Amino acid sequence: MRKLFLAALLCAAPLVQASAEELRLGFISILSGQLALLGEEQKRGFDVALEELGGKVGGVETKVFVADNKGNPGDAVQEATKLIDRDKVQIVTGFAASHTTMAALKPLLAAEVISVGANAGPSPLAGKGCNKNWFSTGFHNDQWDMAMGQYMTQKGLKRVYFMGMDYQAGWDHVKAAIREFKGEKAGEVYTPIAQMDFSAELTQLRAAKPDAVFVFYVGPNAVAFLKQYTQAGLAKTIPLYSMGAISDPLLYKAQGDAALGLVTTEAWNTELDNPANKKFVAAFRKKFGRDPTGYAARQYDAVMLIDSAVRQVKGNLADKDALRAALRKGDFQSVRGDFRFNTNQYPILNVYVQEVSKRANGEMYQKLTGVVVKDIKDPDYVNCKM
Repeated sequence: MRKLFLAALLCAAPLVQASAEELRLGFISILSGQLALLGEEQKRGFDVALEELGGKVGGVETKVFVADNKGNPGDAVQEATKLIDRDKVQIVTGFAASHTTMAALKPLLAAEVISVGANAGPSPLAGKGCNKNWFSTGFHNDQWDMAMGQYMTQKGLKRVYFMGMDYQAGWDHVKAAIREFKGEKAGEVYTPIAQMDFSAELTQLRAAKPDAVFVFYVGPNAVAFLKQYTQAGLAKTIPLYSMGAISDPLLYKAQGDAALGLVTTEAWNTELDNPANKKFVAAFRKKFGRDPTGYAARQYDAVMLIDSAVRQVKGNLADKDALRAALRKGDFQSVRGDFRFNTNQYPILNVYVQEVSKRANGEMYQKLTGVVVKDIKDPDYVNCKM
C-alpha cells in the first residue's frame, strides 16, 4: 500500500509542479525618447489588465520584467537579449513600433521566446517571415489603411496625396491606402522620424492640388503635422484622412481644435458595445481620469490573450506546443468583440470609421460613425507557410 501511495504521488507531482509554475513575463516598449507616449500608454493598458487579474496571469504567480528600447533598434536588441539571458522570460509582450519590434524579435525568436505584439504589425512578419512564436493582438500595418483606401474611393475622391513617416510602419500604412484607393495618386512622400518641420512638404502638397490628403503620423510628429497643416490654411480646402493613432486622448490637448473633424479608420473604439470593452474603458477611466487609447486597449487584449492560454495549459509553461496552440485559439473576451487569428497569427479585424468630435462637456473623443470593412484579412497571410 505504501509503495502504491508513493507511486501515485510521484505521478501527480509533475501536474502539481506545472500548475504552480511562475510566469516570467517581459514587457518591452518605447518608454523614453520621442515616441515614449506610445509605450507609456501601452504600459497603462498592461497595468489595468494585471490589476484585473490580481497580478496573476493565467492564475499563476507572475513576475514582470520591463524593458525600455528607447525607440532605437540597437537598444531594442540589447534589451531583448537581457530579457532572454538575464531575466529568463517565457513570454514577452509590448512592441510599440515596427522598427524596434523587428529588431527586438531577432534575438527573441532565435531563442524561441513566445512574443505577443500589442501594437506594431510589421508586414515582413506576416508573410514569408511569419513565425510560430510571433502573435499580434494589434493589427497588420495594412489593415486600417486598406479600409481607408476603400472609404476614400466610396467618398468619390479622384486625386489623393499621400504622406507618412519614413520607416516600416509608414511604408506599410501609406502603401496599403494607395493600393486600395481607385483614384489617382497625386503624390507619395515620406519624412524622417525626427522631422518636425513640414513647411517644404506642405508647399509641394499645395502645388499638387489634390482632392484630399492621406497621412500616417503618430506621437509628436502627428501634433506637429496637424497643427502646421491647419496653420497653412490647408484644412479649410483639402480634407485630411488618416488612421486612428494620428489623434487620440494623448494628443488632443496639444492638437486642440486642429483635430476636430478629422476622419480616421481604426479597429477599436471606446464606444464599441461589448462587455469586455465597457469593463476596460470604465477601469481605465477610473484609474487615469480619461478615455484610453488604442495602444492601451490592444495591450490589455494581449495580456488577456496570454491569461487565457496559460489557464488552458494549467500553468504548464514548459509545453510550448500546447501554449502556442492555446494562444492560436484566441479564446478570450476582447475589447473589440469577437477575436480570431488568421493562419499567420495576425488578427482578422473589423475596421471602423471615426471622427474627432466634442462631447457636450467639451471633452474631445473619437466618435464612432460606422463600419468600413468586416473581417478584413491582411494581404500577406497567403505567403505564410505555418
